Amino acid sequence: MKTYLSVVVAFIYGVTSEQNLLVYQLNSVMSMSISLSILEYEPELSRNINNLRESWAFTNIMKLVKTGRLSSIHIDVMRPPLIPNKTKFSMDLIRKLYEEFIKEINLNVHLMVSDPLSILEEMNEFIIGDDRVKIMVTVQVESFGSEEEAVRAIKDVRRYGYKAGIGLNLPTPEENLTESIAEAADIILVMSVPMGLGGQKYCSEATDRIRKISKRFPNKIIEVDGGINPETIVEALRAGARGVVIGSYITLSNNPIEALLKIDNAIKSLKAHSIL
Repeated sequence: MKTYLSVVVAFIYGVTSEQNLLVYQLNSVMSMSISLSILEYEPELSRNINNLRESWAFTNIMKLVKTGRLSSIHIDVMRPPLIPNKTKFSMDLIRKLYEEFIKEINLNVHLMVSDPLSILEEMNEFIIGDDRVKIMVTVQVESFGSEEEAVRAIKDVRRYGYKAGIGLNLPTPEENLTESIAEAADIILVMSVPMGLGGQKYCSEATDRIRKISKRFPNKIIEVDGGINPETIVEALRAGARGVVIGSYITLSNNPIEALLKIDNAIKSLKAHSIL
């Protein structure tokens, strides 16, 4: 709808196609979402699983939530063999985080696992139905052996009452994200680094991928995950992203709130410079 209105405005006022592109970028900035990846906090949270509120990591997360700048908390669930030799966010920790934060903010559970539906079924045991609309469950293209299997899994996520995302790892060929898979999901998560490790630098080749995918699926929300900072967020936005997942730039900062505000200011600056 926003894109349609931008075209109408461009026609009425006689602006150029380049100017119309700026209008589209402005609309994207206005609806920009920021999801906080807490991957770097996972060891501390796990150590204090029975006393989360006494953890400095929990305190940092809650302070960031209270700024009102975040749209969700991003939980990177990892299991071998999809992520070799790495297990992150136990089911007990997922449950604790759900109990502590669901009344405060939306959650995004990113399942980097070979059998995401088995994890989802475990989550269903403690996540009540009315809360599921506030939770995005993102599965990876790489978790499935066929297009049909991926589409079926995404439909199962939605059938359980969650919003559904589909992720594409950076090394995976773009064509593996088929039209049927993309159309089944609510959002497309484009990895701008190889998945499985926090603190990586944004890979420049991801920008062209974001641009291509946003053109292939103009009605889908494109989120970007990996190496996002005040500079790379602008690059991702201009390529067509409407959401970002940000972790280490904020969570490893000496002043996480200041880091978040710098991200917010980068978005506002792009919005201001996009106005015709």
